[in-house]
Amino acid sequence: MLLRTMFLLVLVTVLGETIVHGAASLALAALRQRAIDTARIAFISGTRAAQASIAQAVAPAPIATCAFADVNGCEINVVTTITPAAPSAAPASTACPGTPCTVELQSNSAVSESRATFLISSVVRSASGATLAVRSGTVAFRTFATPPYAAIIGGSDATLDALIGAGAADDAGAANTLITVEYQPATGGATTAGNVWQPLVESPASAAPAWEP
Repeated sequence: MLLRTMFLLVLVTVLGETIVHGAASLALAALRQRAIDTARIAFISGTRAAQASIAQAVAPAPIATCAFADVNGCEINVVTTITPAAPSAAPASTACPGTPCTVELQSNSAVSESRATFLISSVVRSASGATLAVRSGTVAFRTFATPPYAAIIGGSDATLDALIGAGAADDAGAANTLITVEYQPATGGATTAGNVWQPLVESPASAAPAWEP
């Protein structure tokens, strides 16, 4: 009888420890998944902030938010930094798009087409300060003097597919994406071409690091 009782006590203890460890593992897995989702959302928010900064002609400021809070306070913090970046150098190539190539920009003052590239980094941390997830990538914009002022033209991975239409690359050298300018006389008559073309050699962004737990 005593042996049976001791056996049952040991069994209950082992089961209890198993349940505790299992619950802890599930909680950790849920926290990590939440951190990964947070990093992705923060990265996309950073991209939109970079786009807005171009339109407003201001330097993008770091974005710090509490992504998840409970009764104990903020459990997941995320900080996103946005800094100007230059495209990395790459071997010469005549293929376009997606590889180094020459694109034609519309430099007429009514358009003033240009390019802007940003390095966007999101770091997700726990309440203790431990890093849970990191996301970093380079995003390029096609900029103009008039609305919409900036349009996403490419990213170094598939993170922004939802924002840029399945990840379409920049093809500003193609005839269907060139911006042409024509002057129409107020009194009517034939139009006059006002194009001011500026060639620009572009290189693809360097590969972004993979997700880091």
